[in-house]
Amino acid sequence: MYSFFFCLCLFVGIPYKQLTVGVPKEIFQNEKRVALSPAGVQTLVKQGFNVVVESGAGEASKFSDDHYRAAGAQIQGAKEALASDLVVKVRAPMINPTLGVHEADLLKTSGTLISFVYPAQNPELLNKLSQRKTTVLAMDQVPRVTIAQGYDALSSMVLFHFS
Repeated sequence: MYSFFFCLCLFVGIPYKQLTVGVPKEIFQNEKRVALSPAGVQTLVKQGFNVVVESGAGEASKFSDDHYRAAGAQIQGAKEALASDLVVKVRAPMINPTLGVHEADLLKTSGTLISFVYPAQNPELLNKLSQRKTTVLAMDQVPRVTIAQGYDALSSMVLFHFS
């Protein structure tokens, strides 16, 4: 959640109520994580954001669509979640086998993506995101230093793993 608010500086001057945060379902095989829990959605909704969660996005993490709905999210399809102003994902965008299209091609032009991207290992993905003028916050590139630990997604996953 901290990393999300860290990224909000990208939307300076735009009221939160005009921004939509999208949470697509992770499609990488055996991925059980989801980028935002219902508690995270509730926090964003209280701040004034619109949140769109793809139907079934939290199932593998034991969060139902009803949990997200109760937190204030709209439950929609993959295309709607990926077309949001700001998309939060765990895994880097990839080809969606159900839709037959790369997730990056569904991102809003000039939108923002927060995800593990591994830029040095994914030059084709970076080119695709660049063509869409996507602003990317690669969570794997956040420095692992004490002062930035609140933004360190790898440290937060340790808590997730053992809880």
